[in-house]
Amino acid sequence: MDVTGDVREILLLKAMIAVAAADGAVSPIEAEVIQQIYAQHVGHSIPIEAVNAAAETRASLLAELAAAAPSLDRAGKEEILCVAYLALLADDRIAGEERKKLHDIAAAMKVPEIHFGAILEGLAITLPAGRQAR
Repeated sequence: MDVTGDVREILLLKAMIAVAAADGAVSPIEAEVIQQIYAQHVGHSIPIEAVNAAAETRASLLAELAAAAPSLDRAGKEEILCVAYLALLADDRIAGEERKKLHDIAAAMKVPEIHFGAILEGLAITLPAGRQAR
């Protein structure tokens, strides 16, 4: 990812929140999973209060991603989609709105549909059986 570390962290967090909140609001379990995924990908934790505050102030993520897309390399785009997908699976309930938001995130970053599908297939292979999209 060619963007600065702070921008990367913000985009990862906002992508997860956007997908989790697409069906209405970020549930407590989704907030906890987002917190865990964030720590795994960024290397440091974020207080649950910060996750909840970010969920309250959802801005135009798609516009931010579209603006950042030229500075994001393939791996950076994949990382954003992967963490967003993991957040989608957080509550073991996948709403159509969440799937659509994930697709919108890919489109905003100009990820070709075939590459987007390959990313999701790759994740499905690596996730434990109970954590895959149904």
